[in-house]
Amino acid sequence: MKNEDLLFVWVAIKEVLAPACRGLVQVRDEPGDWAIDTPSGRPFIKLRIQKKHVGLYVLPLYYHPEALDQALRLHLNGKVTLRFSKPDALPVEALQRQAETCLALVGLY
Repeated sequence: MKNEDLLFVWVAIKEVLAPACRGLVQVRDEPGDWAIDTPSGRPFIKLRIQKKHVGLYVLPLYYHPEALDQALRLHLNGKVTLRFSKPDALPVEALQRQAETCLALVGLY
């Protein structure tokens, strides 16, 4: 783990996303590193603590960028990476919507 101070943010995001990931394959679940794949083995999401932020890598967005929830655009860095650093500023509802939207894309990428 690159920055233990961000563990609280990582846990908060994981708790928001975990219900939407039921039925998918948990590849890794270690403090600061959580990875979920589709049943066919394609990457779905990865949640990792980096030096200055928690990175949420949403792989369905690579193939379907139009599926990005507009409330998350402020956090977008690159094509599929969402960056978060403050737990009190987490867009919980937008993260839930994004997870559900991406879940509907499983099998289409």
